[in-house]
Amino acid sequence: MNRTLRFTLSFILLTLFIAGILLPAPALALKVEGARIALDVEPGKTYTSPIGISINPEESGGTFAIDVMGFGQSPADGTSISLDAVADTSPYTARPFITIDRPTVTLEPGGRADVTATITVPAGAKDGGRYAIILVHPAASASGAPAAFATAVAIPVVLTVKGGSITEIGEILALEPPVAEVGTPFEVITTFRNSGNYHYYDAENSVTITDTSGKVIATAGTEPFSRAILPGNSVEFSCTIKNGLPQGTYQLTSRVEKQDGKMLVEKKATLQVGNPTPMQATANTKKNPVPGFGALIAVTGIAFALFGALRIRKRGDG
Repeated sequence: MNRTLRFTLSFILLTLFIAGILLPAPALALKVEGARIALDVEPGKTYTSPIGISINPEESGGTFAIDVMGFGQSPADGTSISLDAVADTSPYTARPFITIDRPTVTLEPGGRADVTATITVPAGAKDGGRYAIILVHPAASASGAPAAFATAVAIPVVLTVKGGSITEIGEILALEPPVAEVGTPFEVITTFRNSGNYHYYDAENSVTITDTSGKVIATAGTEPFSRAILPGNSVEFSCTIKNGLPQGTYQLTSRVEKQDGKMLVEKKATLQVGNPTPMQATANTKKNPVPGFGALIAVTGIAFALFGALRIRKRGDG
């Protein structure tokens, strides 16, 4: 590459970098007031929660839909996922409890609309939490295109049923890897599921590796999980074993607990580093080296005896 071409490319890259700094980032067009609903509720009662929806004056007007969805989570990082009625199979869903008085609103530039979410808690609801997402998003036009260039906003709905018992437990669905390379750093992935009936924050994962004598060889841990883990949802914790391990067979122990020290679950698994040590065959010189040798002698003896008996019988007949 000659000097002129290098100079030209460097100038273009510098110009793009400066432009990226100077150009303002696009503002979030859609704004929602009441972007989180958290209530302690009683079975058989009804509650209301106001939601204000507005867009910036610089944005074109449009129609926005307000949908009640199930509350799911991404296993990778626990981010919220809105679920439709088919996918929302959790026994802790609050989706059927919620209605919106205005399923769609039309806004002019800089406009605002107020809607109300009504939450009717069934009389039979008990124990733990109930969860849903109210999704505010641009509605599709007749052509199928979005009505406005606005980012959707997910409003989490977190309900705690009064008077019920709260169970905070969990289970480890998978603990990996079963095999690692000698002397190579690797990740221990713990797939954890909230099997209780209530969400919890600040869950932590710690990993301990011991050898066959029980000696601790390596440890690792995570920071407190930044999001709440909802009942029925799974997330992945990742711990790095930075220095790698010598060849051998180890015990891998993964423990998930809350930041206050309350243990949620612990699981153990075997970790093989490198190839397993081959089994050494031990020769036993006291036994016949040929398998079944004694049986062979016995069969041969019986054959000779039968042959001798037949010869004697033939002589008698003669």
